[in-house]
Amino acid sequence: MARRAGRSVRSRRLAHILRKLRNATGLSTDATGEAVGMSGSKISRIETSEIGVYMDDLEKLLDLYGVTKKERVHLLDLARHADQRGLLRINNPNLPEDWQTWADFEDEASALLNYEPLVIPGLLQTDEYAQALIRATGYGLTGEQVDLLVASRRVRQGLLTRSSAPVKLHAIIEQGVLERPFGDRAAHSRQLRHLAEIAQRPNVTLRVVPTTASPHAGLDGPFVILEYDADPSLVLLENKVSSLFLDEPEQIEIFEATWRALRSAALSPAGTVEFLRGLA
Repeated sequence: MARRAGRSVRSRRLAHILRKLRNATGLSTDATGEAVGMSGSKISRIETSEIGVYMDDLEKLLDLYGVTKKERVHLLDLARHADQRGLLRINNPNLPEDWQTWADFEDEASALLNYEPLVIPGLLQTDEYAQALIRATGYGLTGEQVDLLVASRRVRQGLLTRSSAPVKLHAIIEQGVLERPFGDRAAHSRQLRHLAEIAQRPNVTLRVVPTTASPHAGLDGPFVILEYDADPSLVLLENKVSSLFLDEPEQIEIFEATWRALRSAALSPAGTVEFLRGLA
């Protein structure tokens, strides 16, 4: 049976931002509803994207929350196109919202399935590795901007260790990723030991696809599947200049099938840890 399409990624994004804006004001849903002429239950349903929001109601909410003109334009655009599937963003590492969109979806996920054929996943990187990677790939970044991005990546890694419902990370990487040098040998060894250590956490599963593996379904690029308890999964595809969130059921199924194929081609979690310790 075909999978039913869930709420669009745009409507979920708008709902998440409205919820954050209300929480920042300290208002309850009932107080917010009273201020803009709606019921508290309607505010709650808007914030979980169970229902859409009329443009005039959205304008009232944005006035109440004191939203800046720039953010208002962005949110109104999301609302106008809430029924469109998928979400494409042109990346600008100098703009915090480009990172925040991904961080918000990541923060609400119950599990992340991340395949990386070229680099170590961001949630598993040491500061040394992250800095080397961002310097190499971040066109025109200043030293201060590199440090800021490294720090933001470190904050994101708290998803794995938070006391309440830490995210489950399932990562599959290619063997060549582990063998590519960066920095000095000591830094490389520290990154490998960090992977072996964090892979022992109950919410982290790490697998390595050996270079001896036959050609497989993941060879056309990295991806992340974001799984949620109450919402359909999303897929994130990234390159140097853009990020694309996919929300069509047929698209999600293709990446889930690819993940299963990758898992079959990879070493077991225990075999991966043993392999990492040998490299380190």
